[in-house]
Amino acid sequence: MKETPRSSPESAPSPALPETPHELPFDRGRIDALVDRARSGERADLLEAILDAVDWSTFGTAEGEPLDDAARDELLAYYRQKWSDVGPLYLAELLSTEFMTEQRARGDVVFSERLLELGRAEPDLWQEIRQFFRRKEMVTALLAAAHEPGAGADRASPADDEDEEDLWE
Repeated sequence: MKETPRSSPESAPSPALPETPHELPFDRGRIDALVDRARSGERADLLEAILDAVDWSTFGTAEGEPLDDAARDELLAYYRQKWSDVGPLYLAELLSTEFMTEQRARGDVVFSERLLELGRAEPDLWQEIRQFFRRKEMVTALLAAAHEPGAGADRASPADDEDEEDLWE
């Protein structure tokens, strides 16, 4: 019997499969290594870097078994195609967020006790803050994808003989 992910990529999206890159389970050690390589000047395809940093062991078959290599490769191809139009700015934002989360987990970045208390005492508020920044990352990606140098530069400009004062009214 052929192994397939919990939800076949050919089928309609299922809650069992992440729909957006920020929902993926990451091996943050791989992201840390990517940042180290980038610091030393290495260039990277950020979609491939995201896919390389996924902890694929968390995915399984409908029967709960680990994916074999072919099923994992099929899932990789599915996500590679699904997110092929996601811009590098969004991917960089996501990777940097995961990197900072790992820095926090290691103790390299320390939050104040007041901020930590907010997370403990008001987890809904903490989640709201996280959602805000996820949306910010998505809007950043949307705007970066819409960027086209010179677009809109051909807009009509005021006639030379118009009084400058009239422009402010």
